[in-house]
Amino acid sequence: MYRRLVASLLLAQLATCTVVADLKADIDKLLQNPALAHSITGILVVSLKDGKTLYEQNADVMLIPASNQKLLVSAAALHRLGADFRFTTRLWATGEVDSQGVLQGDLILQGSGDPTLLLKDIEAMAEAVQKAGIRGINGYLLYDESAFDGIRRGWDWAWDDEPYYYSPCLSAICVERNAVTVYVSPGENVGDPPRVRLFPPTDYLLVRNEATTSAAGTPSTIYVTREHARNIAVVRGQIPVDARADSARQALSVEEPPRYAMWLLREALQRRAISTPYRTALPERVPAGARLLYTHTSPPLSDILPLLNKPSDNLIAECLMRALGVVAHREGSAAAGERVMLEFLKEAGLNLNALNIIDGSGLSRRNQITARNLVTLLRYMTSHPQAKAFIESLPVAGMDGTLRNRMVNTPAQGKVRAKTGSLGRVSTLAGYLTTQTGEELVFALLMNNYNGSAATARAVQDAILVRLVQGP
Repeated sequence: MYRRLVASLLLAQLATCTVVADLKADIDKLLQNPALAHSITGILVVSLKDGKTLYEQNADVMLIPASNQKLLVSAAALHRLGADFRFTTRLWATGEVDSQGVLQGDLILQGSGDPTLLLKDIEAMAEAVQKAGIRGINGYLLYDESAFDGIRRGWDWAWDDEPYYYSPCLSAICVERNAVTVYVSPGENVGDPPRVRLFPPTDYLLVRNEATTSAAGTPSTIYVTREHARNIAVVRGQIPVDARADSARQALSVEEPPRYAMWLLREALQRRAISTPYRTALPERVPAGARLLYTHTSPPLSDILPLLNKPSDNLIAECLMRALGVVAHREGSAAAGERVMLEFLKEAGLNLNALNIIDGSGLSRRNQITARNLVTLLRYMTSHPQAKAFIESLPVAGMDGTLRNRMVNTPAQGKVRAKTGSLGRVSTLAGYLTTQTGEELVFALLMNNYNGSAATARAVQDAILVRLVQGP
């Protein structure tokens, strides 16, 4: 449907562009789409060469940016933390190991907010415990998440997003994006419950399977969600017996991510025949005299930013915002991160009276910014020492990230680098493009309160960018 919408818009556009056409008139016409009636659209398009404004509409109206908010936290993180910044996660031990290889003390996992930690990194920690000669633990499995404030979600995040991976619980200790993916395959026979597997494979998330296997050729209606505030996945609906294995899947957020990380560590230890207590996953700070067993270091920020901006990862954005607060104010909170971001954005020339920062991900509908402020930031970052890392973290039209299926086989494919943003009745796009004559432009498009489909809003945006690529 999306491609048909883009095609129809482009045909209408090309009809007016077979002769030298007026850019403003063309964009005005595209914005007259009935789906955008009664909505608010803020647009600003500027030449990077001389700062000349090529098009603007409502450029000074504050609108909801959705995930365009990630541009702010990405730029601030590069400026304040640097491209070489890395998170560290440490595993400590207290007490001594006796002659039987039993640790007469505790293991403590200490995080600094690394949102990229994976199951394989937890396995490496368990391997380090084994190499330290520990065969059992006669103590507790503890965690130290004191680097962050412990508030699990952002202000004004939608309650009905809570079960899903894109609305993760927040912590200074994260693993596998604080999510578990539920895969559903058909049972052996019609009427059987489907087969369900999890990744990571863990019993931290329990599964209530209420689904059935249906006859071959019937539609799949599998629906996977999680009970409110509980680590219980619920699988409902039906899946045809001839469906592919793992053909239905859903990534779910988990409650209490530091407990999740410790649970995965306990399971990894048990796979190595290291006996562990059931007195597990309790909060504690690393005491003086603790012995360091293992240190995991994250990739540098320059490698983390593509993981943030190309797929639009909300957890990474929130962890970076809090890391800014830790580095600048020794306070891992959204409020402290906001102060650092505002200091940088003022330096970058943004009008602080024309923006509102609630979180780093853009999930809150109380975030607000103008198209002019976004363009100001984007222009500033082209001359920043970290310009390359910033720009290369953005999705490329028709090629990767959240733009991989947009502007495909159009003149804009490969010529647009931009950050997308999506919430209910909100669709945004801001970044850079190169015209067919080689001119570089910077743009911001913020669409709020439209009464049509998100696909139509995106199609209009793409048609505008194709027109811009064709040149003023």
